[in-house]
Amino acid sequence: MKLRKSIAAVAVVVLLALGAAVSYQREDSPRGDSAQSNPAGHYLESPLGATRYRAFGDPGRPTVVLIHGFNGYLESWSPNIDALVHDGYRVVAYDFWGRGLSSRPRVDLSLAVFHDQLALLLEHLGTTRVVLMGSSFGCVIAADYAQKHPESVDKLVLVGPAGWPSEHDTQWIKRPVLGDLLFHFAGRQLLRPKVEAYFHGRPVPWAMDTWDRYAADSGFTRAALSTLRFSPVTDYTEGWRRLGTFDKPILFIWGKQDVSFPYSNRDKVATLIPHAQVIGIDEAAHWVNIEQAAAVNEAIAEFL
Repeated sequence: MKLRKSIAAVAVVVLLALGAAVSYQREDSPRGDSAQSNPAGHYLESPLGATRYRAFGDPGRPTVVLIHGFNGYLESWSPNIDALVHDGYRVVAYDFWGRGLSSRPRVDLSLAVFHDQLALLLEHLGTTRVVLMGSSFGCVIAADYAQKHPESVDKLVLVGPAGWPSEHDTQWIKRPVLGDLLFHFAGRQLLRPKVEAYFHGRPVPWAMDTWDRYAADSGFTRAALSTLRFSPVTDYTEGWRRLGTFDKPILFIWGKQDVSFPYSNRDKVATLIPHAQVIGIDEAAHWVNIEQAAAVNEAIAEFL
């Protein structure tokens, strides 16, 4: 009897895995209908696909590049762009791989892949000196790029930074089959509560609606799982340690009520990156740049 149940369970798992595999193969381009209904932006073509980006302000001004977070998208910087342009900057924002209206390439989404996407975009723009501003996992991408190209990065602004390990066990994500099945059949259901928790108060409707729209595109959950597996989203400790040798100005902006990567990690920043400035914003969680945009914009303006 037990053997029959075991065989049945294995058969179910195999069938589900086959179903997920077939579904993955039938994925459409994420730029299709969504891009036509929301054409704002330009597309940079590359061997891995297309990167959607937008540029704001005078091209002759100093450039600030905005890199959104793990669950983010280009528009998640909307509350901050006008303030930066008003202060005299050219602002460039883009969707990194698997998010927004950029492509969902079928590769392991490692930090090196995200680095190359950013490098290609900057080359395309003809920009040799920039300020990099990241949010959440975008902070990890920004820090990594700055360490590899210190001659090109004048300053770093890191908002609600990811990459700080916690006691929560996420190793199951890396297990073959199990993680794939869960993310394929329930990925959005798993991720949406985490996005809602990016806010200390009530979730901001436009931010959640935009996330829902992009998360519904084919390939989103596959890209999210790949990023968790192959990039240091939850543990960039050694990278932060290396950033301590980056001898240019660094500003961390943290929501004091952040539950994704708590503000208490500022103590680690003080140890690993002692020359960095840390500002805590009250009444804000992980998406502090949306929830307390005025305070964040003021802190950025003073730093820059």
